[in-house]
Amino acid sequence: MIRLRIPPFLACAAVITAFGLPIAAFAAGHPPATPPASAPATRGPEPASTIDRWEWDTDHIAKQLPSWETPEERRWNVGPQVPLINDPPPVQPIRNVAEYEPMSEVLIRYPLGIPYSLIQEMAEKVTIACVVSSSMLNTARANFQANGINPDTVDWVICASDSYWTRDYGPQFIFDGNGDIGIIDHHYNRPQRPNDDQVPYYAGQHWGIPVYRHDLATTGGNYMTDGYGISFSTDLVWDENTNMTHQQIFQRMHDYYGLNAYNIVPDHFISYIRHIDCWAKSLDEETILVKQVTPGHPDYAGLEQNATLIASLQDPFGRTYRVVRVFCPSIGGNDVAGYTNSLILDKKVLVPTFGDATHDPQALAAYRAAMPGYEVIGVNYSGWLTDDALHCRTIGVADRGMLRVATTPIVEWHAYSPIEVRAFIDDRSEAGLKPDSLLVYWRAYPAGNPPPGFTAMVMQPTGTQDTYAASIPSQATSETVDYYIHAVDNTNRREGMPRSEPAGWFSFNVTYNPADVAVLGEAGEAGARLEPARPNPFKAGTTFSFELKYADHVSLAVYDVQGRTVRTLIDGAVAAGRHEARWDGRDATGSRVAAGTYFYRLQAAGVTYGRKAIVEK
Repeated sequence: MIRLRIPPFLACAAVITAFGLPIAAFAAGHPPATPPASAPATRGPEPASTIDRWEWDTDHIAKQLPSWETPEERRWNVGPQVPLINDPPPVQPIRNVAEYEPMSEVLIRYPLGIPYSLIQEMAEKVTIACVVSSSMLNTARANFQANGINPDTVDWVICASDSYWTRDYGPQFIFDGNGDIGIIDHHYNRPQRPNDDQVPYYAGQHWGIPVYRHDLATTGGNYMTDGYGISFSTDLVWDENTNMTHQQIFQRMHDYYGLNAYNIVPDHFISYIRHIDCWAKSLDEETILVKQVTPGHPDYAGLEQNATLIASLQDPFGRTYRVVRVFCPSIGGNDVAGYTNSLILDKKVLVPTFGDATHDPQALAAYRAAMPGYEVIGVNYSGWLTDDALHCRTIGVADRGMLRVATTPIVEWHAYSPIEVRAFIDDRSEAGLKPDSLLVYWRAYPAGNPPPGFTAMVMQPTGTQDTYAASIPSQATSETVDYYIHAVDNTNRREGMPRSEPAGWFSFNVTYNPADVAVLGEAGEAGARLEPARPNPFKAGTTFSFELKYADHVSLAVYDVQGRTVRTLIDGAVAAGRHEARWDGRDATGSRVAAGTYFYRLQAAGVTYGRKAIVEK
């Protein structure tokens, strides 16, 4: 596994502090060239052996191109494809939208590779956007109507296409440094499908969203991102871009997607396309679902190694990922059920099922256990393949007016100090937030006792743009604290953190000795380390030193033994590396504090670190 990070001279500010910065806007470039006439949208007759390997569409109109590139496609040799173009990238800092974030539409293609029952389920949450050629539009409308879907409610995107694998060639969505939505259009790694390669451009024209193209060959099925600047692909991305160094590939991902970390994991399985969505899926910022097979399966060892590898990597909050498993039984030989190839639409999860009365319900139960509060629905269809199922044939369209709530979860706190909960709450609708509906729900109870009900507190503006905070009252040692955040804007969009709230929440324990927390920071696993004060005890002043693995929003403050803030030394974005802060023994008014014990506390990398500082007479 190779994990690349952006060089320090190109590093972006931490995600919580980067959004909303006033940077000049940019609108993307010129349309792509028309595909050559020798690259027809409808392929000619092929040998029977090849046709048998292709799939029929749902309405049985014609055989359809499979997800893999066929030998016949490689022999067509139609000459130059869509020109490889690098448009000027979006304004930094860029935020690539994760698929579990709010979506307004879901993009499919006609002729279909999905059942109408799935379209009906998706339409309960979002608008259906359908790529269709002008010559097929009337057929598509008639078949939608015949299957209980009002064609007038469908957003028809009129353009040519070669296949129904919209996830692989479809648009990736970002918000640029001005907060404006954009589409990133990669070079589709099926060069003999030029119409597919241009779908994102024409979809962007249709929706009025700027499109930014780049020349990196890749595919949406081999990409998952978390909305915080960390993404995953398999090493297929190396093999398809041998004209670029690994660092050049990462540079593309930074420049166009805003990535600060790109995790490349090995994929040497028997799968024929090596896409990460064949065996893994991000369920939220901290949780990744990984396929599990029987020990006798050829992929067993590789899947176990990759599950262990992912569980060792750092999530956006400075902790390691929570890896959950879903068992995928055989559906014939070494082919197994593709349960990871699912789609998340807001609080609905649509999972491909394979008619297995034992394992289908178990797979749905695994999703429900990992995603409390979500509606998990199995979608049975004879056309699902072992790896390419529901996810590969659908892709969400980001809600350009989305309400976004982001926070760094608290994982530990010391006793007798108010517990500050901060969140970044951004309404891209620009309709405004409902001030009395920006809430922290919390409860505290002794370990082992049944939890009480939640109490709500209104979050207040902090003075930092789009950042709000509330303080949970200080708690005694050995208490467990649960909390979640919920926000509402003036369009009645509702979002919270964790994403499963109110069915799910963050939990942490209250400790007594701040030094116990500091040990975590020195273990080498977390993203920050807090050193002992020097000198300590002291009279005239002391120095607090800390180290960050990555740039982050940092709070460093001094508290008295009752948990009251004495002095805030740092509250803002801090670069990666080692830093020092001097405390002269004075409070916020400039008055010298009384002799005694104080605590200095660092909040960074998703964890709170604390130590003692003793002031002498």
